[in-house]
Amino acid sequence: MIQRTTGRLARRAWTVLGWLFGIGIAVLLGAPQASAHAVVVGSDPADGSRLAKAPTSVTVRFDEPVGLQLGYLRVVDQAGRRVDTGTASHPGGNGAAVTVALKAGLSDSSYLASFRVVSADSHPIAGSIRFVVGNGPLSAAPSSSGTPVNRTVMVSLAVVHWLSFAGVAIIGGSWLIFSLWPSGQGWLRIRRLIWGGWYTAAIATVAEYLVQGPYAAGSGPGSIAKWNLLDATLHENTGQLLSLRLLLLGIIAAVLTALLSDDDRRPSWAPEAAAIVGVGVIVTFAASGHSQSADPRWFAVLVDALHLSSMVIWLGGLVYLALAAFTRTSDSAERDELAAGLPIFSRVALISIVTLAVTGTIQAWRELGTVDAITTTWYGRLVITKVVLFLGLVGLGYLARRILAHRLQGYSTLIRLRRALLAEVVVGAIVLAVSGVLIAQPPGKVSLATIRAKPRHVGVAVSNSLSADVSVSPGTRGPVQVSISLTGTGNPLTVTATASLPSKSLGPIAVPLQAIGPRSYTASDVLLPSSGDWQINFVVKTSEFDASTAVAKLHIS
Repeated sequence: MIQRTTGRLARRAWTVLGWLFGIGIAVLLGAPQASAHAVVVGSDPADGSRLAKAPTSVTVRFDEPVGLQLGYLRVVDQAGRRVDTGTASHPGGNGAAVTVALKAGLSDSSYLASFRVVSADSHPIAGSIRFVVGNGPLSAAPSSSGTPVNRTVMVSLAVVHWLSFAGVAIIGGSWLIFSLWPSGQGWLRIRRLIWGGWYTAAIATVAEYLVQGPYAAGSGPGSIAKWNLLDATLHENTGQLLSLRLLLLGIIAAVLTALLSDDDRRPSWAPEAAAIVGVGVIVTFAASGHSQSADPRWFAVLVDALHLSSMVIWLGGLVYLALAAFTRTSDSAERDELAAGLPIFSRVALISIVTLAVTGTIQAWRELGTVDAITTTWYGRLVITKVVLFLGLVGLGYLARRILAHRLQGYSTLIRLRRALLAEVVVGAIVLAVSGVLIAQPPGKVSLATIRAKPRHVGVAVSNSLSADVSVSPGTRGPVQVSISLTGTGNPLTVTATASLPSKSLGPIAVPLQAIGPRSYTASDVLLPSSGDWQINFVVKTSEFDASTAVAKLHIS
């Protein structure tokens, strides 16, 4: 019965193997090198600038190359009409910049340039640049913030990430069967588990490839089969690595078929080949995602690979132990072989735990950057959740070690071991789910930088009949734009302002306000060199002899 079932599974595996090789090779031949995570560092025209004449193009610059296959750069006037012409491109082949030409003869108006690009870690990046030609008012910034992603697509991506992790963990956990418990290879349940893990990993990888396009493009799940999205994913770093993973999973299918064959036909090189190819699969995970933006990249990939390998060895092995613990067998030799291997697994698990703790700490600090990001970003909160679950796993592992000290003597000891192993598998599955969500989140340091860069606003009373809204953008130290908008009665003649930081004895710093509309004033490139609670002191002159003074206090990060 086992041989017939194994034969059917093997034939299915070889069929899928052929398809995987074909897809993998086609994708690898057509996929170029892609880029890393990127942050906007400037634009031409600058955000909030006022120009005497219309520019011929708009350019946005990033700190690293970005992909445009699923992105855009569009410019509209204050009536919402498109004023760009042609398609966005990388000027002069510079992948770290995106530019688009503008129509000739643009009138004096306010313009908004919106962009969306994709970094190599699969996170879409979106934003906007505002500028004015002539004396018109500056358009308001878009009310929405962040990068819009369809929620169904985002959840689907997290699910397939989890399934990919789970499938690879089950495949990798079979090391226990081929080393510490060889007699387990004859169990039908074990064979089904191994092939179930393989099918899960392969199908989830294909699903991840299909979902990646809609995720990066911001479209819905109905667009997963659109050729332009599939083709764009082929040319991104994520698509290359997913294709390589499919190829390696196909090789693993062949090696598993050889390992699970009869002893007299099993090649001696099969275990080593499985380990080598398994490392390659792990690297396809480690080389994608947030490690793309790390410096040095090789160290980030190494740390991530060690982290994932330890997870596979520990949690994957636990799945097989749990299956063995809940399966009754009358073969005393099989029970004795498993019992003899348990202390060895316990020591391997301890090494894996230490490795996970060290590499996890390095990963967390690399992506968080500061303590503030731990509690103020979703990434930081997910890291805390993962740490709590990991500590729970360590506690359950310690309990299992104590139980193993009894060498499975007595039925009550077996029951306790079953409960401990089942709890470890469940918590481990939750840890994998959190890891899948983490991949879909921007790094904590990037999210924190976005939060800190949001404009600061405050309203102040200037007089009994006049009030002002004061804003500083971005809300971080360095060159900023200061804007003042007056409301109420009276016609101000002039508005002058200075900035100061009393806590560090900085200022007064001149704020050269210019009128951009009725009761609206702005000053660009005002240098606020330090973080802290800044004061914008301004004077509103309503007549030759009357003037009112007000102070706006804003925190600059």
